[in-house]
Amino acid sequence: MIVDVNERRKAPIALYGLHNADQAYTIYYDETNNHRRVHVRESGLNIPEPTCFVIGGIAYSGPQRIFDLKHLRKILQVQDTSVEIKLKNVATGDFLKMLTSRKLETFLRWLLEQGLFIHFSVVDPLYWSVVDIVDSILSNDEAAHLIPYERHLKNDLFTILRHDIKGLIDLFQRYEYPNVGQERRREFIEELLDLAEARSDLLDHFNYMMLKGVLQIGRKIESLPFVEDEAPNVLIDSFGVFFIERLYILKNASHILDVEEIIIDYLKDVRFVDGNRELNHFRFADSQHEPGIQISDVVAGFLGKYFSFICATDDDGLIEIRKSLGQQQATNLSLLYELLERSNEENMVFAHAVMSNRDRMMAETFREPLIGRRGVFTRPDA
Repeated sequence: MIVDVNERRKAPIALYGLHNADQAYTIYYDETNNHRRVHVRESGLNIPEPTCFVIGGIAYSGPQRIFDLKHLRKILQVQDTSVEIKLKNVATGDFLKMLTSRKLETFLRWLLEQGLFIHFSVVDPLYWSVVDIVDSILSNDEAAHLIPYERHLKNDLFTILRHDIKGLIDLFQRYEYPNVGQERRREFIEELLDLAEARSDLLDHFNYMMLKGVLQIGRKIESLPFVEDEAPNVLIDSFGVFFIERLYILKNASHILDVEEIIIDYLKDVRFVDGNRELNHFRFADSQHEPGIQISDVVAGFLGKYFSFICATDDDGLIEIRKSLGQQQATNLSLLYELLERSNEENMVFAHAVMSNRDRMMAETFREPLIGRRGVFTRPDA
């Protein structure tokens, strides 16, 4: 596959007003919750919990620099028996338990002192799996005028469906989703309409009526292109596309990725071209020999816990938890806010989310100071 970086990056740069996209950064990557392939079986999903996939890490302007890993290991009190710095050396447990870690505070302050940016691309696998329903309907001429509302419609449909995860998985099973097909298309949409009506109290009345109207259009059209002729029961075949996006938007950066065979295989046949010039701007490296990847392991792992926590906790729960955080938890959350805001101000490409509007908003609200400015904007997708 040949990727013309100028052609591919043009639309997102214009749409989101991305600045510094031509900057020569050095960017390190690691990942967490890479489920590789998410599919539906008779017993349910092939993964115990559909936690958020995150590819992320650290970045800075200019050429590769040398990190004093010995000093970082010392202040984090990493034992000599640990070959690498891992998230478990900094914080353990669920997200709220991690926030109680003094080592996490030390690590976050070190990132700030080093002038590093943090970057991430986060994907909620269940959300990404269901948005094709709305995209299929809006691809029809009859519904094209509703495209400006697509993210709201996706959020509302996901709100209806996520209310009962077991029921959603049962829906997937019965319709071999995403291969609903022509013959069962109307039946599938009728079931979604029934669910929307039964759970209409989860939405504002206007939002419910908008969603209902779109699903009624879906009942009448002749095709749902993104949920037909697909591999039955395969919700996500690969997360590789999220590696490619950053490589073509930040074409002048040097990208250093952790050795991961499935991603190596995904990218081995991809050629990035800038005009007549073929780019050689990314490489894979063993984390044992790349301090930047070890640091990125902590960043990506922590953010994976954070976003998964947001998606799994209801609004009231998040509000109460935010009010009741201890001093150490509040300090670490404040440092996370500072890092994300500084990184976002440097380059909005560093923050990318495929999540519902609700989850994006609650993620930003939860980490912002109780008194002060609103949190950073996370560039959306899907």
